[in-house]
Amino acid sequence: MADPSSDPDGPATFPGSLAPAAFAARIAALGIGATAIGVLLIVLGSAAAVFPPPELYRDGFSGYDPPFAIVAGILLIVLAPQVRDRVASAWLFSLLAPILTCSAAVLSPNVASLASAVASSAYVAAVYPYRSGFYRDATSGPGATAMAVLVAGLLSLLFGTVGARWLNGQFTPPIRGWAEALYFTVTTISTNGSTIEPTTNVARLFVVALILLGVGTFLSAIVVIFLPFLERRLSGLTAALGRSQMQELERHVIVCGASAEAVATAKALRAAGARTVIVSPDSQALELLRSEGFRTSLGDPSVEADLTAVGIERAHAIVVAQASDAENLLTVITARALGPGVRIVAIASSDSSLPKLRKAGANEAVSVVSVAAQLLSSAALERGSGGSPPTSPAAG
Repeated sequence: MADPSSDPDGPATFPGSLAPAAFAARIAALGIGATAIGVLLIVLGSAAAVFPPPELYRDGFSGYDPPFAIVAGILLIVLAPQVRDRVASAWLFSLLAPILTCSAAVLSPNVASLASAVASSAYVAAVYPYRSGFYRDATSGPGATAMAVLVAGLLSLLFGTVGARWLNGQFTPPIRGWAEALYFTVTTISTNGSTIEPTTNVARLFVVALILLGVGTFLSAIVVIFLPFLERRLSGLTAALGRSQMQELERHVIVCGASAEAVATAKALRAAGARTVIVSPDSQALELLRSEGFRTSLGDPSVEADLTAVGIERAHAIVVAQASDAENLLTVITARALGPGVRIVAIASSDSSLPKLRKAGANEAVSVVSVAAQLLSSAALERGSGGSPPTSPAAG
């Protein structure tokens, strides 16, 4: 586990003035505790389902506590790695465990439900003082969204299992026991269909609600879990295709940067019929350039591997036109080392950078400001129709 004192995104202080190492050790212990208490809740819930303990008092909810403890236990086990990694949403979702178990303990009080409520509440009480140390992955980030979908799926499973057991006689054949209720819920949510049919309007409305709630969370879980995997696969295929295209390039011009000067140069080169590839770390700018038909490569032009990937050893020339003169200087040095015979043209925003760029290996170094000033002055002094350039008073 990383030491939060060395993490630039980590908290500046630690609860109770703990040393960073002591804080990290306690967070690790809380992660282990989440797993241990989660297993305990699952064992208590499963035991209560198989061997129902006597209720302290009986009401309409008596005997319906096992799935609450089991779902709370699964939730804590799932959260355990997030707790160890100090994910911001982890301690927030852990609050659901005592909410579920305490609700069951109030409505269906017995030894198992009360023990589950005490264990989950004790865990949250232990986590709460360290909540400020959970700083990774914002509560609105992708990780929190995935966790929210998982929690919604567990709650849908709880709703279906308890509801099916509650309405047992309103189905044909009747649903008897938690195993049948769980089977009916899973088959309904997964849209596989079930041989158990509702016989009353209340049971039919329950099935409709379960389908709408369960199928929605089921599809959301598929998207949240598998979409990042598909995106990584597509990105890998795109990168492989891009590398194969780069290997076919030769006598091309590499444009380094996505500045206004770099884009204008790339457009001029394309108009002249030259094959070009633009290299920049700015992914958004490259996406826009790709939509305009340019060949691009995501990377840092000052890094040898990124210049090699675009075939600098086969290139005719390289135009270095990044926003910073320091970046341009480093890119020129790298490009000259990789391509001793390649022609390097560099742009500078300051006249003082010109000799440095030439000394670093640029064949040509151009000052954008100086060139623009010369063009503007020439345009201003150009003879118009019937006119003459202005003269100084002394010349008159």
